[in-house]
Amino acid sequence: MSVSLLRHHILFKSLCTACLHPHPYRRYASQGALALASSTPEPTKETRLEGSSTAVNDHGEMGQPSNVPSQVDGMKPVKPSGDSAARRNPLEPTRVDKYLASIRAAGLEPTLDDIERCKPARRARPHSPQYADDYHNLVDSLCRSFSKDQLRQFTLLYKLDPIWTRSKRRKVEYAESIIEKQWGWPSLKEIERQRRDRTEVTEKSFHVNPSQLFLILGQDGADLLQLSMQYNVHISLTSDPLALRVEGLRGSLKQLSEHISLLKKDIVEEVVELPVKRPIRHDLLQRISRLANAYVENIGFKGKIRICAKEHSSLTTAKRLATRASSEVDDFKSPPLLSYTPPVVNRQPSVPVTASQQTYSVYPFLSPRSVPWTMNSGGTFRIRRVGEWLGIDATEDVQKTGGLAGGKGSFLTKSGQPCELVEALRRNASEEKQGYSRVFTASLGHMLITAPTPAQRSSIIPPLKGYFALPNILKWLESGTNKIEFVPSLPAPLLKSQPAEQKILHRLLYKKLPSLEDPVKVDSPQSSELASQGVIKFEMEIMRPTNKADPEMMMEDSVDTSIDSELTGNAEQFTNDYLGDDSQNLENHPSSIVSELQENIDEFSDTDSDLPVEVQCIQGEETTVDLLMPDRPMDVRFSVFNCRKIAQEHQPEDLRKYASNLHSFLNAAEPDVSQPRPPLTVCHDGDVYLLQSSHSIRQGFESLPTSFQADRPGNEVPLEAEPAPVISESVLDLESNQKLSICQVTCDNHTDEQSWSQFLKGCDVLSSVTFHSPSVETESDVDYLEQ
Repeated sequence: MSVSLLRHHILFKSLCTACLHPHPYRRYASQGALALASSTPEPTKETRLEGSSTAVNDHGEMGQPSNVPSQVDGMKPVKPSGDSAARRNPLEPTRVDKYLASIRAAGLEPTLDDIERCKPARRARPHSPQYADDYHNLVDSLCRSFSKDQLRQFTLLYKLDPIWTRSKRRKVEYAESIIEKQWGWPSLKEIERQRRDRTEVTEKSFHVNPSQLFLILGQDGADLLQLSMQYNVHISLTSDPLALRVEGLRGSLKQLSEHISLLKKDIVEEVVELPVKRPIRHDLLQRISRLANAYVENIGFKGKIRICAKEHSSLTTAKRLATRASSEVDDFKSPPLLSYTPPVVNRQPSVPVTASQQTYSVYPFLSPRSVPWTMNSGGTFRIRRVGEWLGIDATEDVQKTGGLAGGKGSFLTKSGQPCELVEALRRNASEEKQGYSRVFTASLGHMLITAPTPAQRSSIIPPLKGYFALPNILKWLESGTNKIEFVPSLPAPLLKSQPAEQKILHRLLYKKLPSLEDPVKVDSPQSSELASQGVIKFEMEIMRPTNKADPEMMMEDSVDTSIDSELTGNAEQFTNDYLGDDSQNLENHPSSIVSELQENIDEFSDTDSDLPVEVQCIQGEETTVDLLMPDRPMDVRFSVFNCRKIAQEHQPEDLRKYASNLHSFLNAAEPDVSQPRPPLTVCHDGDVYLLQSSHSIRQGFESLPTSFQADRPGNEVPLEAEPAPVISESVLDLESNQKLSICQVTCDNHTDEQSWSQFLKGCDVLSSVTFHSPSVETESDVDYLEQ
């Protein structure tokens, strides 16, 4: 018979009548055993051992009977009889229970070594599928091996945080606390949360106010872009309500939320009352905010502002710039304006008289340097003579007209009234006082017209279209719809000149605040022109050690200064200067004296001794008159300064303290010495002076050539008289980080006719040379100097 037939016969053989209902007998076997156990006496130890038909394993479970043979040769094991099964009391504790009870009775408790034996030697990676199985198996092992009280005792012995050792916790929670907090296994919940953070994309909105939004955006949105790249999220702005809508992974949003919360907590705020009780223009508020990296807004209309910043240094800088802007930008005050018209020279016979009539127009002007930050940047224009088609030059020929020194030209005021330059300067200047000296200064630059209203974008459309006679343009300027301002610049003859001597200066300029007892009110029409104004000039000169002089070093420094101050006039230089200087963060280019002064000091001195300095403080009254010269490439600003030196013991206490701190700071060997800041206001002789500018200056004394190139290339014009000395300055504004190039001609003895003639001759030389396009040879020379 085959094996399959035998299996079929065994499976389908008929049962006897005793096996038809086996379940009821098994179901009540335990009850019968209980009844039998209650009626029979307790057997002895030997009887119990002999009559026991089962064996107990280490866990207290019922094993295979010892007297029943195992299955041999494919036969079923023989079941124990009912009498032997009834002899075992199921309620009786097992041998394991008795062993554990004996341990407890002896006072033996498990130690940390016992639970440490349950710790696996290695585990799977947290993000692998095997990790969850290992984690659950370890929890089950601890729960089977120890009781709840024992696991809690282990948490106390491990000195876990009280939140994990409190009594009202489940047994599984104690085991998980030991595994996660003591053994360092990552939680399954944390792993699942991390998986969701890595995979799930969600969206969240962060509500902000205008000040918070400005500080989060940063300079031109650079900080917001950095946040988007750092956390790999997409950030957009919603206006109603004002909020940042962020879309990205869940984990990135959580990190970004923490970053924004910390940023909001770190914002410092201060309300400042300005010395001049009037609000600041909105376009200036934006520039101050950009320069100082702080949010500035007006509160009311009485000179109160609110400043919000991420750092106290930015808040202080914004406060100083706002105070400076409120006192510097006077829409109702401007220096007196004169216009210069050269004399009529002999015309060519072939040119008709009507063609030689001079007409002027307002042209767009592209400054080679960035305009002052207080000016309206919507567009700048300059008045120039209109060129003719018949060969008549649009610039003045100083050799033929004589220039300012010749005294043949005419001067007109805004109203068209004729006047003389010297009389205008003396009339507007204050009276000479005993002990005061009078210094005349001519600064070269351009008189620029700005748009009447601030514009977001620059425009080349002039505010006055067409060409007119000069008196008509002056009347248009007198109407006051447009403001004209002077911007200093370096003239063409000094682009490649080498200064004969250089000095390093730190200069503070303070201007007197108008008192309430002044007869001229702020809103009065008589104050349309700016009169004499009291000033205090504080200069600290960094002395050059004489024992370290090196002619070659002087030459290299002179060339560097010349190249740094060079005005190329091309678009690339304009873009670099305008965007590079003004858009830099104050943190990237700190408004400190170290960045300019210390660098320049190191170029001149390598000594280990204290840096020698010379401090002088000058007080006086300064008067300014602007001269518009549309027939020349440049204009001139004349100033008259009646001044006297203040002895050191009579200098303002704040300035003396600042000079001492600055000297200590420059000579300090420790890098962590705090930098002093100049005082915002000083008091002298009962008057209050407000800080107008804080500059770091590289000053050079120029010597003009004996001849200069006039209107046409190749036309060398010799000078009849030696001009006055010229001072050129490369200036860094430490408050706004703007760079300026200043060229000045000075006259100390205006009563001497020869000195005054040399003074005007220097103005003619510097203002009449045209900026020609550089030739190939000129470009190669500049490249050589730069190398």
